[in-house]
Amino acid sequence: MLSSWCGLDLHHADFWDVTLREYDLITGGKIKAKDQEFKAWRVLNQELGILVQYAFNNPKKMPDFTKSDEVKKPAIRDKSQDLDKLRAGLMALHFQSKKGK
Repeated sequence: MLSSWCGLDLHHADFWDVTLREYDLITGGKIKAKDQEFKAWRVLNQELGILVQYAFNNPKKMPDFTKSDEVKKPAIRDKSQDLDKLRAGLMALHFQSKKGK
């Protein structure tokens, strides 16, 4: 059973006022959250591997994460280009809403 594979101990009989659709959304959300947790662990393990590589091969070039970086200024934006992107996005939403009618 999928719920036992993901470590979920939920059963529909435990919820009196929950429909099957809501139960499906709850279990689906928990499964997606667990998948995201696994992805985060993979990223952390990869970063740890890179740091270990620095530590063994060239410790002098190992990045120091204890020092705080300066606050970076936001990139310079072109207002006319931003306005064109906004207009294109709103037009796309308008045309998508007209498809079903």
